Amino acid sequence: MSAALADPDRLQQLQMLRSSALAFSAKESPPARARALRAEAPGFDLQFWNALAAQGWTGLLVPESAGGYAQGLAEMAEVAGALAAQVAPEPIVPVLVFAGRLLQNCSGHPTARALLADIAAGRALPAVAWQEDATGAGSFDDRGRVAEPAAVCARDSGRLVLRGGKRHVRPGAAATGYIVSASSAEGMALVWLPAGSQGLVTSVQRLADGTFAAQLQFQEIAVPTDHLLAIGPAAEDALAAAYDEALVLAGAELASISRQMLSTTLDYLRTRKQFGKPIGSFQALQHRAVEMLIQQELSGALVAHALAELDGGCTGIDRALLGARVKARCSEAALAIARESVQLHGAIGVTDECDLGLYLQRALVLSAWLGNAALQRKRFAQLSRHSSGDQEHAA
Repeated sequence: MSAALADPDRLQQLQMLRSSALAFSAKESPPARARALRAEAPGFDLQFWNALAAQGWTGLLVPESAGGYAQGLAEMAEVAGALAAQVAPEPIVPVLVFAGRLLQNCSGHPTARALLADIAAGRALPAVAWQEDATGAGSFDDRGRVAEPAAVCARDSGRLVLRGGKRHVRPGAAATGYIVSASSAEGMALVWLPAGSQGLVTSVQRLADGTFAAQLQFQEIAVPTDHLLAIGPAAEDALAAAYDEALVLAGAELASISRQMLSTTLDYLRTRKQFGKPIGSFQALQHRAVEMLIQQELSGALVAHALAELDGGCTGIDRALLGARVKARCSEAALAIARESVQLHGAIGVTDECDLGLYLQRALVLSAWLGNAALQRKRFAQLSRHSSGDQEHAA
């Protein structure tokens, strides 16, 4: 076990947080709530987001100087996993991890510090606008690292002008603003773009699970120069770190969904009867259940390892490899468990009245977000190949 999670006091605190988060989520956010929120944007409940802020969870990762609690990713994973177990539709990882950690990486900037304080208080829901193609593959170079964006940020008469567009931005509705990655004469730039800015065209797309993603178009948008959060290598490093951490926390959500789908399926196998016996007594179905359990345990173990490594200070290429591994493994495991769960339930498994369908739809969305398993395996291979080449060259 990594020293990051070997401290018995911290392990006890994590266990207490897990119990509290699970109890809160089960009481306040049953799957029926997620089903009811699918009808219209934003696809989640802003009042419930305020309740999360009242619990202190929106400030878990935020530094104490910005009104947060400066906790680790393992703590955040407990909360994200508990909410995912109830298919709560709130954008925990997109806002609190991806956007929050990106702002923290730019926290030397006054605008970033102010936004972090607003996140902790539940007043801000920033979204990261980084992806420009359908799959996300175009956001990485042939070394598996963050590539120069096609969107452009230019300086003009004492202001910044944004041109281009972004896809699959989450949260797609109710976002208070966007952290936009763009190319500039000085390298990659990260720019804060408030929602409703003149020249910003937003189209909302409903996803399979009833949540929403946005497509953005920047039509000569002018913003003040103090909205430039980071530029050059600092911007690249900030985005890469936040992206890798978001991959791991998305993996934690997928692992939680997998556990819930398996638990639901095992309960069904114990109660559904054929020929006077529970179908769970049939050896062929037991073998399939064991395969599901193996997939769940493998993905859960990898997530726990990754959280310990990240909280222990894992950085650079090692962090990128870890994030790619987690997202690939957890995406594939969740989809495999979803397929088996539906088959073992039979036709009822795909009806809207069956909660299993909610977990299946969420697994479909999460497995694709930030790059699916195929993309992450490709990145892992590219990162590994060039990392080995760099080491050999250095030697």
